[in-house]
Amino acid sequence: MNDATPNKNPILRRIVPPLASIALAIAFASLGYWQVQRAAEKRETEALFEGSAHYTQLANLSVPTQYRPVEARGRYLVDEHVLIDNIVRNGRIGYFVISALETAAGEPLLLVNRGWVARPDRGEDRPELSLDGEWRSLHGRVGHLPRVGIRSGEAFANPGDWPRIAVYPNEDEVAAQLGRPVLPFVLLLDPDEPDGFGRDWRPQQAGPMRHYGYAVQWFALCLTVIALSVWHYRRGSFRP
Repeated sequence: MNDATPNKNPILRRIVPPLASIALAIAFASLGYWQVQRAAEKRETEALFEGSAHYTQLANLSVPTQYRPVEARGRYLVDEHVLIDNIVRNGRIGYFVISALETAAGEPLLLVNRGWVARPDRGEDRPELSLDGEWRSLHGRVGHLPRVGIRSGEAFANPGDWPRIAVYPNEDEVAAQLGRPVLPFVLLLDPDEPDGFGRDWRPQQAGPMRHYGYAVQWFALCLTVIALSVWHYRRGSFRP
């Protein structure tokens, strides 16, 4: 009986290894193709950010694609500002100044990132954040609030005062403070727009070349599996 054991399942010995090789090759090829797609998406994002695409009216913005140029008309809420803390620029800790723009009565507010200001040192005054409530047109790009993997504690430390200092809040938490719904993205105010602070918006993402490098690795693994499978087949390793 022991002599017959190696040939007990000749069909499995002939079929399973090639099928496993095919499955691996398909998986590696799929991962490589996915990385190529990711690289193409990054190139599109960079082209959108650096190009001179026309501004889309906020009312016509059906899909808020990251960094798409947007024009919005409305009026700021004069006093309700959020200072997002622990934002480092040029070695200094500061805030992103987030102000809410009302575009129409009853509509969700548009959060506007007006840029970065340094946290005041001892004895220094806070930067002047006040705005008038006049209607105006704003230009910027679709963005989001800064994010962090793990946040300790509540987002808002002083919920009773304006401006309110927050540590990496999300849109829902800001909306709760404002008492009104907000749109699910932020307008990154263009550098030449008035009533802003330090603004040097850049895509916060890995470049497309990294994804192309990953794609080459996956495709190389796919070709390696195919080559080894052919070699084993010619040697008869897949035969009973």
